[in-house]
Amino acid sequence: MAANNTSTGKQSAGGALARELDQLKRKVKELTLRLEHEVKTRKLDARLAEKAKKLGEKLSKETKILREQGRNLASELKSTLSDASKRDHAIKEAHTKIAELKDDLGRKTADFKRKSGELKKLAKESAHRAATIIRGNAKPSATSVGAESGAPAAPPEPDLESRPSNKPNPT
Repeated sequence: MAANNTSTGKQSAGGALARELDQLKRKVKELTLRLEHEVKTRKLDARLAEKAKKLGEKLSKETKILREQGRNLASELKSTLSDASKRDHAIKEAHTKIAELKDDLGRKTADFKRKSGELKKLAKESAHRAATIIRGNAKPSATSVGAESGAPAAPPEPDLESRPSNKPNPT
């Protein structure tokens, strides 16, 4: 009878070790997934920042070009207006060019506003993702973070469902 108690004690200790090992494996997978998600988020944020920087540089160049064109147009207009015989013709041309530049500026301004809105939206999404990640690191359970933030909960790991349970089968 003492032999039976000894073997049962070893089995329960082995089962406890197996359960603890399974818990540690699940925790490692969870942390790995979190780390991968954070790396992806940071890469996306870096790409967004780089795109925003390039867009800002491009808009700055276009603005400088438009300013230079405006200066050139003003210079041409002054020299043309000095000649009285060409005054009417020059004024009409200047109005046409100004209208074209205003239309171009209007289109570029609308495009800039649209792109700014997109960048603002992306920045909000990025900030929201960062906040979700931060809250995810502060909270013990990933499902409560998804439920609180309104984002869909992360799908369960397929490996956990396919593994045999440590619980005894009710047969």
